[in-house]
Amino acid sequence: MNLLGRWRAADDPRRVELYTHWSLVPAVFCAPVLVLGLGSGANASEAWVAAVASLVQAAAVGLAVSRVVHRRAWGRPVVVAWVTASALAYVVGLLILRGTDAAVGVTVTAAVLSVVPLGRFRFRRYALVVVAVVGATIAPLVSPPALAVLFVVYGWILASILQLSMWLLDVVRRLADAERAGVRLALAEERLRFARDLHDVVGRDLSAIAVTSDLVAELARRGRPEAVDRAEEVRTIAQNSLQQIRDVVRGYRAVDLATELEGSVALLRSAGVECTVEHTESDLPVEVRSAAAWVIREGVTNVVRHSAATWCRITVSRSADELGVLLENDGVSSAATGNGSGLAGLAERLHPLGGRLDVRRGDGTFVLDARLEVPA
Repeated sequence: MNLLGRWRAADDPRRVELYTHWSLVPAVFCAPVLVLGLGSGANASEAWVAAVASLVQAAAVGLAVSRVVHRRAWGRPVVVAWVTASALAYVVGLLILRGTDAAVGVTVTAAVLSVVPLGRFRFRRYALVVVAVVGATIAPLVSPPALAVLFVVYGWILASILQLSMWLLDVVRRLADAERAGVRLALAEERLRFARDLHDVVGRDLSAIAVTSDLVAELARRGRPEAVDRAEEVRTIAQNSLQQIRDVVRGYRAVDLATELEGSVALLRSAGVECTVEHTESDLPVEVRSAAAWVIREGVTNVVRHSAATWCRITVSRSADELGVLLENDGVSSAATGNGSGLAGLAERLHPLGGRLDVRRGDGTFVLDARLEVPA
């Protein structure tokens, strides 16, 4: 997948990570431009050697920075590559090309880049030591010598940006984790509520069925005619309990269309998605309103969880014998193709009502189109 596709398919923490990566790594590779600027008077062979040494160091430093951004362990190979490439650049500048114009560029670049990966650590305590050593290294090569401080500060700024970027990434990740935890807690709370209601409704009846069944078995073993009456009593209790379970489930599944629209707008806007609603339905049967509300709930859930949408439009329209529910957004992603269990379950819910569900993508938009028959 190309960079644009990865950006569209990513959630907010992943986007911040991609932005940080593609902001810092190119900045690292801008440092070798100093070789061209400070060593413009060098001959072709000297410039070639200096450029290769600087690019090798930039590649090693870029690898270290990339692994920091993506929270991957450096490992010994990355540290060795960073230190070796920096040392090699210093050797090329101070020994091999000593006294040439190219030596200035490669040594200054080595000084700047060698500081950048320190942004992974809390480097404030030894900041002055690093600045002093690096500044003293390149001061004899730069005219005026005070200009060396500017180059060291440039490298130090890159290291500070790396550290601040890591802090920002951690904050965004913690917020995303907290949001996901809140969703999980809400689901768990809803399950507990349903379990509590179900227990309150059928717990007593199941206990009565168990006790009465034992009595029926005992009476049957003794050949008592009262066993028939007790068995019928068990059947009555079971039928009543079944009806109560259906009532609980029906109440659990029943959702109000207007309330669902208001909640969906609030949820989308809190997630940074601009939402517009067009609502023109009139009096509808309860089962049709409930099904339409479930379409909106499932569609909005997909937008929040599986897409990177910036806008969403919800349209509820009524014709003579049909209610249309249309959700459009610009958050096309591989997770929103319509093959998930949520949309499949929604289609099954609409089928008994003579409804149909259509999911399509095109022109950068994702469309969820539901049609429900309205009885005369």
